Amino acid sequence: MEDPFKWYPDAERLMTDLVSGNLSLYDEELQKRLMNWMSDEQYNKFIDLNSGEKIYGLIKRRGNKAYAAKKTDQKSKLCRALDGKEFDYPIGGRGNIRMTRLLFITVNFDRAQFTPEQAWYALRTTPVKGCSDKYNLLNKLNANLSKIFGKHNILTCKEAQMSGYPAPHIIVILNDPVRVKLHNSNGKISWRIDDPRILRRIGKDQMLRRLAFNDHRKMLKMHPIWKHGFIDFQGIVKGYKISGKKDAFTYAFKYLTKCLTEDSSYCVKQLDSINDIGDTGLKTTMFTHLGNKCFRTRDITFSKKFVAALGGLDERIEPASGDHRWKRIRSVPAFVVEGQREWDGICALKRFKETIHQA
Repeated sequence: MEDPFKWYPDAERLMTDLVSGNLSLYDEELQKRLMNWMSDEQYNKFIDLNSGEKIYGLIKRRGNKAYAAKKTDQKSKLCRALDGKEFDYPIGGRGNIRMTRLLFITVNFDRAQFTPEQAWYALRTTPVKGCSDKYNLLNKLNANLSKIFGKHNILTCKEAQMSGYPAPHIIVILNDPVRVKLHNSNGKISWRIDDPRILRRIGKDQMLRRLAFNDHRKMLKMHPIWKHGFIDFQGIVKGYKISGKKDAFTYAFKYLTKCLTEDSSYCVKQLDSINDIGDTGLKTTMFTHLGNKCFRTRDITFSKKFVAALGGLDERIEPASGDHRWKRIRSVPAFVVEGQREWDGICALKRFKETIHQA
């Protein structure tokens, strides 16, 4: 009998099978295994060491209510930390030119170089025995960013595309601001880096832009910081949206704050596989969870230094370590919790009737 707390019996073997091509993220049995694991509710049972009271807490699993609540709390605290802070300012008396210390970067992976599985593996910071493919590419990109922009701090979101390929987003807080210019592309407003020296170093100068249209393969070989696919840079300016979202943090967390295990249009219990999902947002959400789960990567990562660079917080980003009067006893499945709650209800009703009778 499989351990209900392990979604896959051999996590390392799974990664090697995926990277080698023996298994695919599009495999419907693998997808169903994840959805069943997400839907299988497990609880931690705690006891109050002072009073003896026992309570149950839903264990956080990707996509369930407890997980979505945690991510929503993280996002809300970051948004509150950002609110009221000034990271950009105008220069030269022109409304379309500003200096900003916040950048939003998106990268993806060239499908001629990577399978979806190899691309997810490339997001890992450590190798897996038996895999010789590229890994740790985001840290190498971050090292290149340091050479170009100087000291900075980052938040990384490992998000999927609807195709199953990853398309990570990076929010960067710079020590020194860069110049950005308002850009209007068919009604889509964004702020783009406007310093020719920096544009050349990030592969966004006119020469490489032209080459991207004429010879994409050659452009990637010549790219100074990301030879693995497309890379996009946006400046973050207060009052302007990022891809339709009110701020960069809301955009980064958009697929992680959805609860997928309750009865709703996003409920995984109604799905046979990820491949057949028609809803773009739900399909992307599920591939985000599947990719991160298969390759044991964290979907959102940021450091204490990032929080400090954001201006600090009056409250902790992560939950506190806990009240030490509570002790975990064990983990139990949902039917045990439901049975206990039903019994507690019977006992409470019995005590109520006894109280009425005595009166």
